Amino acid sequence: MYIYAEYLLVENIIINYIILYVTEKITRTKTSKLRLFIAATIGSLYTLVVFFPNLRFMGKFIIKFSISVLMIILAFNPEKFNLFLKQLSAFYLTSFVFAGTVIGIFYIISNKFTIVKFSFKNSKELIKFLTLGIGLAIILIRNIIKNYLIRINKENCLTNITISLNSKETDLIALIDTGNSLKEPISQKPVIIAEYNALKTILPELVNKAYMDNKDLDLNFIAKIMEEIGDEIKLRLIPFKSLGNDNGILIGFIPDSIKVYLANETKKFTEDIIVAIYNDKLATDEQYNGLLHPEILG
Repeated sequence: MYIYAEYLLVENIIINYIILYVTEKITRTKTSKLRLFIAATIGSLYTLVVFFPNLRFMGKFIIKFSISVLMIILAFNPEKFNLFLKQLSAFYLTSFVFAGTVIGIFYIISNKFTIVKFSFKNSKELIKFLTLGIGLAIILIRNIIKNYLIRINKENCLTNITISLNSKETDLIALIDTGNSLKEPISQKPVIIAEYNALKTILPELVNKAYMDNKDLDLNFIAKIMEEIGDEIKLRLIPFKSLGNDNGILIGFIPDSIKVYLANETKKFTEDIIVAIYNDKLATDEQYNGLLHPEILG
């Protein structure tokens, strides 16, 4: 059987892209199609070492694992190690589902009974089993993702959101929390609570300085900030109650827009929403850095 390098390269790019795309969905990671394509191409180029006998040493486990790590970094650029581990685990899980499905279909459909040998007679047979295997694997993986999402309570699930302010954007992972009933007292607009660290890239310098210099912001200091900030950002004072704090105050602002990325659609809001700045961690495990008011989604 002859193997054409260009066919092998294209087939592997397609398979790697699908695996990385599924990994993106499982881990709820935001990335671009270009990054996925570049990572898929790098992974595919590695398979060409089979044509070079002098490079057979690159078939060792440590090299294969390093290529996987490189693909994850190129595709997702994970900022935290625990996120990297989640992405790498999902990548291998998806890869094994694909490989296992192709091999399983081969043994079920093939008329041969063999345990050790696994090979295709020609390129047509290879394409046939790859097509069947990829198709079935996609169905299986869709069910895996669906079951994974079902495990998350419908009223308390995680979603990605993008907050825009003065031509700047920041991305958060928010918990849709029915326990979040916080509203701005005058307008009664629903409030999204977001960690300061997730918002600092879009906030004006004066607001950032206030949060960096003052762990606890009192009313006098907040009033001074609101006076000095002018029209650069529309600030609001939002009283709140929490365990051990009956008279808390959060600084809020009106964003230009907010996008909420749901499973089947993306919703964009340009009014009637306020974002409150929380100068601490919302989740001890850092699984999310925002709380989304349920009324926002209707």
